[in-house]
Amino acid sequence: MHLRASLTTLAAATALLACATTATAQIPPVSTPRIVNHFDLAASQQPENITVDHTGTAYLTFSFARQIVRVVPGGRAHVLATLPAPAKASTPNLGKAFVGGIARADDGTLYVTYATGTADLTGVWAVHPGGRPHRIAALPADGLPNGLALDRRTSRLYVTDSVHGVVYRVAVRGGKAVVWAKGEALQPSTFAGANGIKLHHGAVWATNLD
Repeated sequence: MHLRASLTTLAAATALLACATTATAQIPPVSTPRIVNHFDLAASQQPENITVDHTGTAYLTFSFARQIVRVVPGGRAHVLATLPAPAKASTPNLGKAFVGGIARADDGTLYVTYATGTADLTGVWAVHPGGRPHRIAALPADGLPNGLALDRRTSRLYVTDSVHGVVYRVAVRGGKAVVWAKGEALQPSTFAGANGIKLHHGAVWATNLD
């Protein structure tokens, strides 16, 4: 059997947001969701996270293939970079190397989180246009860096760690990651805590999987 994953345009949350204020109530909900690309799970094309530029081109992480890809609607996935494989992956909760969140800067630089369970690779990685992936900040090897968000105003990245239940902050130029937020609301209770993360109207929004 041929297994396929899908990149689908969905906007269920828009209908909820449209009821929040008079201004947003004037915006019609997004409708007619459709599949614009198919991916092959047998080839490890398992999409994890996504960001989209002003042209509608999507940039995704293929989590267990360790890949960053560019996708034009209706086109094939073009691999921009493959992150280096660890000598022996021991990623907490997963057991294998995992590429998670992705963010894109205005200059085209892509940032991703990478977890391997090894100190030499786990952290935040960057890929400049036409360049090769390189780590800009190390994160604890016994954690699981996951979601990623970019604050363009301050040139800082925010990273969730699903095992340690914290949010790190990292400068886009690289350097030491600092714990920016922690607490019970971000902690895991059974499997994984802080997960997805976005910035909106000056606030950081994070989800907790557990």
